[in-house]
Amino acid sequence: MKVLICDDDPVIRYLLTVVLGKRAGDEVIEVANADDVFDAADRHRPDLIVLDYVMPDRNGAEIVSDLRTDEALGAIPIVFLTGRSDIAEETLDQIGVAGLIEKPFDASTLSDRLRSFAAAKA
Repeated sequence: MKVLICDDDPVIRYLLTVVLGKRAGDEVIEVANADDVFDAADRHRPDLIVLDYVMPDRNGAEIVSDLRTDEALGAIPIVFLTGRSDIAEETLDQIGVAGLIEKPFDASTLSDRLRSFAAAKA
C-alpha cells in the first residue's frame, strides 16, 4: 500500500515511516505541512492519506474539503491521526474521512487499522 503521511511533527512522521514502511512494507511518502499534501498526492497517487488534524497553517477538515473538490484526488481515503478525541463520527462522515486514530497510537495494530480504513472506503 502507498501511504501519504502529513504531520508537522517529525517524530510522528519518523514513527509512521518505521511502522508502515520498514515493518509493514508499505511505500511511505512524508510531508510536513498542508500545502505539500496536494502536490505529493497528485504526484504519487497514494492508496491512503494519513493526516494530522491539528496543523499550524490549516486544520484537517479544511485540507480534506479541498482534496474532496479535486477530481483526481477526491476519492483517496483519508484517516485523521490526532491527539483530539472530541471529533464525532458524524463529523468524520460529513467531511468524508474514512476514520480516526488517536495519538498516542498502538504501533502493533496501526498498519492493520489503516488497511481496514482504506479497504472500507475503496
